[in-house]
Amino acid sequence: MTMRQGASTTKRTESRASSWVPVAAWGFGLIGAALGAAAIVALQADTLSRVIGVLSVVLALCALTWGAASLALGRTPAPRAAVAGVSAAVALALALLATAPGRASILAIAVLTGMGVVVIFGIVRGRRRPSHHAGLWGLAAAAAVVTIVVVPALGSCQAAALVDTDGTTLPVITHDGH
Repeated sequence: MTMRQGASTTKRTESRASSWVPVAAWGFGLIGAALGAAAIVALQADTLSRVIGVLSVVLALCALTWGAASLALGRTPAPRAAVAGVSAAVALALALLATAPGRASILAIAVLTGMGVVVIFGIVRGRRRPSHHAGLWGLAAAAAVVTIVVVPALGSCQAAALVDTDGTTLPVITHDGH
């Protein structure tokens, strides 16, 4: 056995998801951060919803960082931890519905869950059948689709945070002229 053969037999199979997976992780992270921020700053927020909100923001920042690292490295870093983080973030988002104010956006939670499924599917698929190319057009198409899906969900997070207990929307006070 030569050195080259020995090195190739000990090398682990590299997990490499398609280029759309990190983009989906960014969309997932943006929605998770918005849901968490809304839970923290909502007027009716209690301690539990604020704690869940902080945890949601932390996991969302992890998803954003993971997406950037995945593109920068050209491989899928820590696939098991990424799947666990996505699963935990979805569970936290669903838990926001059970908190006292219960003002989390159902649209945002649905989109977050869908994006989480896409990310997990992409990671698992990348482990079974590694992608050997990252096309610029695929990346651009993924960014466009994620933008079309994520932007309305982000808007619904703010709307949910501004709903008063009687169902009316609280006004957003601007500081024009200050």
